[in-house]
Amino acid sequence: MRLLPQEQDRLLLFLAAELARKRRARGLQLNQAEATALIADEVCEAARDGRSYAEVVATAYRVLGEDDVLDGVRALVPRIEVEALFPDGRHLVVAEDPLGGAPPAAPQEPPAPWLDGAVARLEVVNEGDVLIGVTSHLHFFEANRRLRFDRAAAWGMRLALPARAKCFFAPGEPREVALVPIGGDRVVRGHGDLVDGHLDAPGAREAALEHARELGFLGA
Repeated sequence: MRLLPQEQDRLLLFLAAELARKRRARGLQLNQAEATALIADEVCEAARDGRSYAEVVATAYRVLGEDDVLDGVRALVPRIEVEALFPDGRHLVVAEDPLGGAPPAAPQEPPAPWLDGAVARLEVVNEGDVLIGVTSHLHFFEANRRLRFDRAAAWGMRLALPARAKCFFAPGEPREVALVPIGGDRVVRGHGDLVDGHLDAPGAREAALEHARELGFLGA
């Protein structure tokens, strides 16, 4: 059986969660890794069952409580992020303080720590109905199709964020972002399936824009 890297990651998460379930069934309190894996796995399965985004988020807070984990573990799990497969595609699920028992009433994302040297600023609006997260080194041109912004202006650019940081876009709320050029060899593959090669190749941007329009990427 041939599995994609994303599928391999999902199986590893499932195995870690199964180990956590067995230890919990024996009456053991869970450590940080076990608690995180179990909650993330339950979230992914709830999404796979076809539940709504709100129901899936609520699931994250029902899996474990502070009494189910070792002393100090709740403080070590302030946030869980997992990309889950819903009937309409993959969406990022974010749970703040998942061991606290209840979701916060209105979580607010802190201002993005933009790096110096940004060469472009764009207004982005999430026209979907769920929170969308974009990582620092994603080719921003290929970000989620429900984000509306000037795609052409974002060609060859990434978020001006530190490595591994993320920016979140709440539904219906405009947000300005700063972008910097992608460095290195400037070869992009597999981000949003719009580009597969060198960003600076002749005609690459025009072909990608046309493909984005065909697939319904907003702002293309």
